[in-house]
Amino acid sequence: MDHNDIESDLKQRVQRYIQIESAALEKITISVPGNSMLKEFADSAMTMIESYFSDAKHFNDKGDLINAFAALNYSYGWIDSLVRLGVFDGHDDHSLFTLYR
Repeated sequence: MDHNDIESDLKQRVQRYIQIESAALEKITISVPGNSMLKEFADSAMTMIESYFSDAKHFNDKGDLINAFAALNYSYGWIDSLVRLGVFDGHDDHSLFTLYR
């Protein structure tokens, strides 16, 4: 694989993962009670996830595919982990999330 092929592959992956994360963000909801200690954590985590996702799109727009890919993986890792833990509800979508069962 030459440099152009690698860059093209990375560009396609970043675009695909932006679409996947957009779908995931539309699907998830915070599932912990509003009066629980976890609600503040869930809100804070969502803010962080949205910030990293915004960074990923910014890096992508600038052509910085490595940092876009890194930010996407970081933010989606948080989404997937919190769905699996039950802080976020992924609404049984096994194609977007790694659910426990």
